[in-house]
Amino acid sequence: MRSYVFNLLTGGTAALVASAAARALPEPTPMGSRLYLWLYRFAHLVLANFDKVTNEGKPGGQLN
Repeated sequence: MRSYVFNLLTGGTAALVASAAARALPEPTPMGSRLYLWLYRFAHLVLANFDKVTNEGKPGGQLN
């Protein structure tokens, strides 16, 4: 039981740190690198920050 709780806390902490790291990424510029745009969207997609991936409801719409 102890190892389950330890693994749960470790995994939860790692997920929070990874999510914070992805949220700290600066938003890509409209004429910036396509690779950085892909990396930015992929990081937020994997970490379930869907509001950053779709960019819905924000002025300017998509970054394409």
